[in-house]
Amino acid sequence: MPIYLRGKTWWYSITINGKTYRNSCKTQDERQAQEKHDMERARLWRVSVIGEKPRRTWQEGADRWMKDHESKRSRRDDERYRAFWDERFKELELVYLDEIEPDVVGDIVDELGERENRYGEPIAKATINRYLSFLRAVINSCARKYMWLQAHPVFAMFEETERLRYLTHDELFRLLDALPEHWQNMALFAVSTGLRRANVFGLQWSQINWQRKTATFPGCVMKNGNTFSIPLNETALRVLRGQQGKHETLVFPRWDGLQHKDVPPKMWRAALQQAAVDDFRWHDLRHTWASWLRQDGETLDRIQELGGWEDPSMVQRYAHLDVSHLAGTASRIDRLVERAGRATVHSLHRVA
Repeated sequence: MPIYLRGKTWWYSITINGKTYRNSCKTQDERQAQEKHDMERARLWRVSVIGEKPRRTWQEGADRWMKDHESKRSRRDDERYRAFWDERFKELELVYLDEIEPDVVGDIVDELGERENRYGEPIAKATINRYLSFLRAVINSCARKYMWLQAHPVFAMFEETERLRYLTHDELFRLLDALPEHWQNMALFAVSTGLRRANVFGLQWSQINWQRKTATFPGCVMKNGNTFSIPLNETALRVLRGQQGKHETLVFPRWDGLQHKDVPPKMWRAALQQAAVDDFRWHDLRHTWASWLRQDGETLDRIQELGGWEDPSMVQRYAHLDVSHLAGTASRIDRLVERAGRATVHSLHRVA
């Protein structure tokens, strides 16, 4: 039977050289389904008999890309992004790579933009761009590297607006007072060291050197893959002393002895509301640390080194928070204005 019904949708079944191909015609119209069947039969014949390149599926492309990048440090993120596209393409019955067109992806992105994150906020454009970046990487490889696509679709990215949210001193202590003691300690440690969330959550006693007052993180737990050490100030050391004896391995264990994976959204929202702090995320504690240092006159290169940024452009967002080094240059205009004023008065006297 060349075409047949499954529910209300027509499917085709094509056998060429002993191999059977079955797939949805994506229509409830029998005439359209027959046309789809004939087109696919002709294409499959060209592939099997003439040797034309086979039509590749999204699953084949994603599988090969994931295998080529299995050593990536962001593997877990890639798996999450892939699962998202797998689900959406399955819902839309998109099987082949050449079916993934910009208009289709645009509709999916529009729907994603209407969702909320775990904090009840609209999903940020930067987050949506991460999903798009994964899709673009797979499609680009399928087109340029694997030569599985003749046409190379382009998926537009959102323009990201730079977000720099940091707490005032008063806001920080209001937030700390509103947090449960365990999370209060973690937040205070984060804002006193500038460490990323993953490094705070996964901090182990073996990484602490009490004699040197340092914390050292092996490359396998760092975002850039490089071993990283920071000096521990007295605030951070005080927090660490308070955590001693709570767990054999982890500095900040969960109530069941396991490592924290995320900040509980309900707890975080309640603390923010009680502290009257708006639009603030855990990662903004790192922004607070860097912003305070900059406002106190610290140089950008020192902040970059302490924060573990490889790219100097990542700390440029804090540059405007301290302009004291420009005061001398700005004051030069005083002399220029005064000089211009004298010249003007002199000219007026000459005219008179």
